[in-house]
Amino acid sequence: MKSLRETFRDMTPDEMREASREAEIAEWRESNRFCGRCGSEMQPHGDPGERALVCAKCGYTVYPRISPAVIVLVTKSDKVLLQRNTHYRGVVWSLVAGFVDPGESLEDAIRREVREEASIEVKDIRYFGSQTWPFPSNIMIGFRAEYAGGELKPDGEEVVESGWFDREHLPEIPRLGSIARAMLDAWVAEHKSQDIRLNG
Repeated sequence: MKSLRETFRDMTPDEMREASREAEIAEWRESNRFCGRCGSEMQPHGDPGERALVCAKCGYTVYPRISPAVIVLVTKSDKVLLQRNTHYRGVVWSLVAGFVDPGESLEDAIRREVREEASIEVKDIRYFGSQTWPFPSNIMIGFRAEYAGGELKPDGEEVVESGWFDREHLPEIPRLGSIARAMLDAWVAEHKSQDIRLNG
């Protein structure tokens, strides 16, 4: 039986959103069967329209929580930064990504993740788009950024290889259905459009 992650590529955007919602709600219910304050069993909220669990003993109320993560496509002239992580299956190369820490802005999280994973600095950070990512309850928030300085170097722990690639020589990249692939496809299409304008 295919996992949700494996079937994402075969889903329409509407199907993906519905599957993500159901998976995240199921995870939330399973993780909150008992009150985090007093340990009593949680019950559905009395109002059917309210998506919440309530402790019958102490009244503690829990709502679904989403953990934000950032993913960034970094460019240097006509090349894109790709890296290979230890947790990827096979030899897939992808973009810099990571969770947002408490007290961080999304932009701060991008700068920190790029600095930690690739040892470089970025500038001109701008929003690309977002995607629900129910593994188990995340939202991936995508950005573009430009290289600002530093020598590219993988951290050697989470990231084992990093490199700058042009669009004609991309390695194996993430599958269709992921925001990483959407960002890379948009970058490739953008450069092809530039070529048409220059050579047309």
